[in-house]
Amino acid sequence: MRRYLIIFLAALTAVALFFITKYILNKLTMKNSIFISSLIGLLGFIIFILISFLFLEKDAADPSYNYTPPKIQNGKVLDGNFVK
Repeated sequence: MRRYLIIFLAALTAVALFFITKYILNKLTMKNSIFISSLIGLLGFIIFILISFLFLEKDAADPSYNYTPPKIQNGKVLDGNFVK
């Protein structure tokens, strides 16, 4: 669910960047305002997605660790853990 929320927010940010850039460039009377606005919106989308996914992965476990699931031994549940 968080992944879809991030993609939605990135698209919303890209559209907002597009309109803000287009408005500013129209005030400056630049001829290629649509192209430049589209390019800045696309770059904003990509940057937002990359930063968001890196933020989601900051608490991820090291891939070199192996997970030992919980097990029952002598009638007691032993916790699972990560073993290097």
